[in-house]
Amino acid sequence: MTARPIAEIDLALASLPGAELHTLLRHARQQGPVVPTQFYGSPALLITTYDVLREYFGAQEAFPGGVFYEFATRPHIGNTFINMDGPLHDTYRQIAMPMFRSRATARFIDTELTPLAHEVIDRFVDRGDADLATEFAQVLPFWSISRKLGLPFGSEEKQRAWALDLLNYPADPEGALRAADEITAFLAPVVEERRAEPRDDVISRLLTSEHAGVRFADEDVYSHVRLLYAVGATTTSDGLSTSLHRLLSEPALVQRCRREPAMLAAVVHESLRCEPPVAVLPRIAPFAGRLGGVDIPAGSPVLCGIASANRDPAVFAHADRFDPDRVETEILSFGFGSKFCPGMHMARQQILAALEVLLERLPRIRPEALGEPTGAVLRRCEHLAVSW
Repeated sequence: MTARPIAEIDLALASLPGAELHTLLRHARQQGPVVPTQFYGSPALLITTYDVLREYFGAQEAFPGGVFYEFATRPHIGNTFINMDGPLHDTYRQIAMPMFRSRATARFIDTELTPLAHEVIDRFVDRGDADLATEFAQVLPFWSISRKLGLPFGSEEKQRAWALDLLNYPADPEGALRAADEITAFLAPVVEERRAEPRDDVISRLLTSEHAGVRFADEDVYSHVRLLYAVGATTTSDGLSTSLHRLLSEPALVQRCRREPAMLAAVVHESLRCEPPVAVLPRIAPFAGRLGGVDIPAGSPVLCGIASANRDPAVFAHADRFDPDRVETEILSFGFGSKFCPGMHMARQQILAALEVLLERLPRIRPEALGEPTGAVLRRCEHLAVSW
């Protein structure tokens, strides 16, 4: 376990497995609500407490969130609502909402996602063992996104590879740009077909939706699908892996969830609190300001310590304890304010449905070798070996 102070650790490059991340963040939180750290070799400021992070998320005029994404995502993902602020952000976000609306999500979970989960499990159920990280958590969300978008079946593994390449833009910009071009080539005939003959799928609705007189051009559709791969499917996959890790680490909890199926929703909520898939969300302060009694110089990288805020003992009693029976309190895993993650409901429901199907199909499941969550920015379990 690292003994170095957080000011000496580059959070963009650190793996910090298991409790190592949370120990580091606990020590940082004890130093103050905003503390110095490193991010890709540059000085940065980390927000550590719940109240200050919630304030920051809500202060879009003082600390607009789109500035960071102008250079962090726009070059390879394209122009999307996350790199926008103000009325333009609201307009593009409204047009993109067919990807996320809760009523459509509920219908999709029942008619598509649950059968897909069974289909994924069919591939390994007769074998008696599996790696649920690589064979389930990394597969199902991409199958789900593909069906929701109305894309040709059979390209899901390629879509996950594209998503990982997009996320790796800081280290390999050429690879990310190549993935972006391949996504465009893959989507172009689908978009052309849907413009001519719309169907009941998300791409058709993105092409036909309008808000404040604005409609998406083809490139807008490509950009928002890239965003859905890189941010939506990947973080859902990561959240499913850490929820599986937490559930399977406690056999008594597995048995309780079998007796009390409604408990699974609380398990998902508490897993997302303890191990949010986005542990640290990077931003930039375009203007000088003040947070938690600390001056924030203009241009400073600001790291939203979601994993720290979700374990703030000022808000969550026994914050480091996984407790699905705790009184549910708002967590910051999906942000807050006008830029909260619009895919929040879909992600939660996908993880919940996946766990329900897994417990139904594998009544004798037992852990063999569960890899710990790793990563200081994006948090996931790489391997979850089980047998039955």
